Amino acid sequence: MISSPPFRQRKIIGRIIIAALVVAVLFILIAAKIHFTESIGSHRLDNDVASSPNSRRQLQMLEKFGLSQHTAHLNFEIYNGETGETLLSLGDENEANPLNNLVDSRAPRNAHGRETAFFFHIRKSKGGAVKNIMTHCFNLRRAEKRTSPESLTFVDGVLNIDTQTLAGLKKAQETNLVDSGLVDVIVSSYFFEGMMLFNPTHQGRAFTFLPHPVYQTQSLYLSLKKRYPDSFRRTDISQWVQSDAFTDNWVVRSLINQHSGELTEDHLVVAKIILAQKFVVGISQYPKETLKRLVMYYGWNEVNGKGFECMNHFLNLENDEDVQFEGKIERGSERWKLLSTVNKYDMDLYYYALQLFAKQGSTLFGRPYVDKDGVPIDFAKLKAQKDKEKLEAFLNSFHAGDE
Repeated sequence: MISSPPFRQRKIIGRIIIAALVVAVLFILIAAKIHFTESIGSHRLDNDVASSPNSRRQLQMLEKFGLSQHTAHLNFEIYNGETGETLLSLGDENEANPLNNLVDSRAPRNAHGRETAFFFHIRKSKGGAVKNIMTHCFNLRRAEKRTSPESLTFVDGVLNIDTQTLAGLKKAQETNLVDSGLVDVIVSSYFFEGMMLFNPTHQGRAFTFLPHPVYQTQSLYLSLKKRYPDSFRRTDISQWVQSDAFTDNWVVRSLINQHSGELTEDHLVVAKIILAQKFVVGISQYPKETLKRLVMYYGWNEVNGKGFECMNHFLNLENDEDVQFEGKIERGSERWKLLSTVNKYDMDLYYYALQLFAKQGSTLFGRPYVDKDGVPIDFAKLKAQKDKEKLEAFLNSFHAGDE
């Protein structure tokens, strides 16, 4: 008869068996996690978008709009602004996809052929100063109508072609402006039509300056009021933004090419994706930092070694005298609430752009991705805070001298 092992031995053997089981379970879990990660890796949204709390919804919207994480294969839909009917839907494999005309902001320079900078000019975002800086401080050739009729001649260092009108853009396309080598930068407030000047073998590398939607709307109103005093004599800003004469959420509408009709969260998601993947993002409130990044990114050369001195000169000239005279709309006031509500999608896009601005500072320009105490920035926590403007105040702490 074989005697059973002593109790102490049985206890040790039991512990060994339990430990072995734990190790086996951990191994299975790790293997499963690796397999799961690999299986979904090709379907994950870009980190700039997927890191948000709404990533699951955004992934669903990617499928709905036919978008993928690969920036060279973004889809684009063209709508009938009156009926909402989809006129043209361009698939991943369609070489005519307009977004293929723009390079991924993180792609190596000239990876797919020739490139030209594309400045998507948002109204009232220091665009006048930026254009003067490009021309006079960095000797960059651009197009703008200076005299009539338009022509392929330079007037005061600027090619006399109007890229700020649809008719001018059509002429620029007919004359093959991008491939002509006559300009270093395409500047237009028409995102879609401006993008169509490029092609997959000569792509645009895009940048923009985003203004705060409330202050932008106020500045635009005061500018129009000054230009057309009779039309605005009896119309205050609250009436104007609620009238048919005002286009709400102009930036989101421009990015998705839907200039009329109702917008939804779905449209906002697509606009965020395009902004994150196709743009070097600048913020109008931080013009000096933005311009420093653009000089680094595009490799612009200073004129006579005084590019930044020249830059400061033109930025100082770009003061919104109308807003300074009237005074900025007070945060939290009824007018502030109204303008924020009317432009709610542009507001969301602006706060998202602030996040991109900080993230690109790290990923593209080696700027610290930490706060002033060296603590990593927790954007999810900042976004979760009730008052989104705390993010703007947070960034202000780094750019106090950049206004």
